Amino acid sequence: MNDKGINNLSIQTRVEELNDFALLHRKFGNLAFRAIQKNNFYSGFAVGMERITKLIKEGNFDIEAFQQNPVEGVREFIHGYFADRGGNIPDFWAEENTVFLETKFCKNCLTIEAEKLAKQCHEDVCAIYCRTFAKGIVSVLEDFFPEIVIYFFSRSQFPFLSFPIP
Repeated sequence: MNDKGINNLSIQTRVEELNDFALLHRKFGNLAFRAIQKNNFYSGFAVGMERITKLIKEGNFDIEAFQQNPVEGVREFIHGYFADRGGNIPDFWAEENTVFLETKFCKNCLTIEAEKLAKQCHEDVCAIYCRTFAKGIVSVLEDFFPEIVIYFFSRSQFPFLSFPIP
């Protein structure tokens, strides 16, 4: 995995990455955002694989418990990533079959700080950058638990994950 992405808490790295996004946007227009989304999704997926492997090795991932309550399992999995990473942690909660991840009032968010220093960035860069990364992390669970299907939605700055309970 490269040294860029949300896992890297260096402001310099974040500014460089946003400048790269701006360059792609200048050269390819809005088509660049599809590529940026894919990049961040796959980066998140790699982090999700690392996370589930680490939890299993430590004996901290109970497959049966996850299958009993996948909503809470998804919430714990993604919240655990942000808690382990430190820095800016979104609010997480679950209601029925929906896990909410609220990023609306982020404090100490490196992306917000980096946007102040970077060249022109698209106003929705956080939606493309952070949300697709989070989607990638959680998508790992779909592969290991094919009985669940996760739908990922974004409403303004209020993304959420929802899936049918098996």
